[in-house]
Amino acid sequence: MTMTMTKLGTVLRRLTASAVTMACVLASAPAFADVSVHLKDIANVQGVTSNQLVGYGIVVGLGGTGDSTSVIFTSQTIQNVLQSFGLSANAQGIRTRNVAAVIVTASLPPFAHSGDNVDVTVSAMGDSTSLQGGTLVLTELRAANNLVYATAQGPVSVGGFIAGAGGSSVQQNHVAAGRIPNGAIIARDMITPIQQDPAGFNYVLTTPDFKTAANLAATLNGRFGGGTAQALDAETVRVNLPSRYRGSTVQFLADASDLTIQQDQLAKVVMNERTGTIVFGGDIKLAPCAIAHGNLSITITTQNKVVQQPFTTATPGVQTNTTVQATEKGKQLTFIAGAATLSSVVRALNLMGVSPRDLIAIVQALRDAGSLQADVEII
Repeated sequence: MTMTMTKLGTVLRRLTASAVTMACVLASAPAFADVSVHLKDIANVQGVTSNQLVGYGIVVGLGGTGDSTSVIFTSQTIQNVLQSFGLSANAQGIRTRNVAAVIVTASLPPFAHSGDNVDVTVSAMGDSTSLQGGTLVLTELRAANNLVYATAQGPVSVGGFIAGAGGSSVQQNHVAAGRIPNGAIIARDMITPIQQDPAGFNYVLTTPDFKTAANLAATLNGRFGGGTAQALDAETVRVNLPSRYRGSTVQFLADASDLTIQQDQLAKVVMNERTGTIVFGGDIKLAPCAIAHGNLSITITTQNKVVQQPFTTATPGVQTNTTVQATEKGKQLTFIAGAATLSSVVRALNLMGVSPRDLIAIVQALRDAGSLQADVEII
């Protein structure tokens, strides 16, 4: 009984010492607060976004690195191209390796007008080994509504090379895909919602949050007058243009873009177990808990020793000596008081020598125990 009380007293003293150390660390750790940011950095106008375009075409002029005859759709495409020029050919007569079927993609920026140029990406579809030195033949680029918004053509830049002879080859970068700078010409103007609705528009937050949306609406009303903005949900804020801005939405956006907004931070922890990365943000709180974490290291060492029997010419024997050593690095049981922030806990655990991967395990255990008051995301 005396021995048990002695051990219990030792544990309590360690807990008290750890709690004092933790309290010192918690007192020195800064607390999270709302962040002041510009409106243009946290919100964008609904509908004012890029549109994706895609097309199918062929790249010609390849030095024997194009699709083989086993790629049927490449042969069919060559036939269609020849027929458009008044020539006829059958699949058996097409044996070229200088042509490759490709998918062409581009991003159509908002407010784009006909005649503007955009970059395109060209990617091989078949078994072509390289698009180096090739030229994209005129290709139509369509949007999701199947309308043609641009046409692309020009030499493909792969930013690398592949060369070889006698069964040996060397390759630099990825040569089965490339880009054509300013290779597409826009053929149709883009119409955005702010051009269709002169009465107002919607702001959309990049990180949805009810408090941030309310702060945005309050700031706009304080700057441009009551009734200008209304938060519809955690992501959307409706803006009704004041009378002096009717017909001048661009001027309103310019005047509002530099307004300072109080952005509320989310209590969230993001962890990547593959790289041992942990990132946390927001005013994360912890309920009272105790943490004990230790590592068990097992080392097995084998040494082979040659043993020669005396007074004999026999082949020397081999003696194997194996040593097994188990070492456990003990960690003190650390008490965490209530309402401590995760940043303070991480700083205290770092002082104890806890590695990032151990932190990930501890954070997961805190969530499972119900002590961590935050959203945990593992990527």
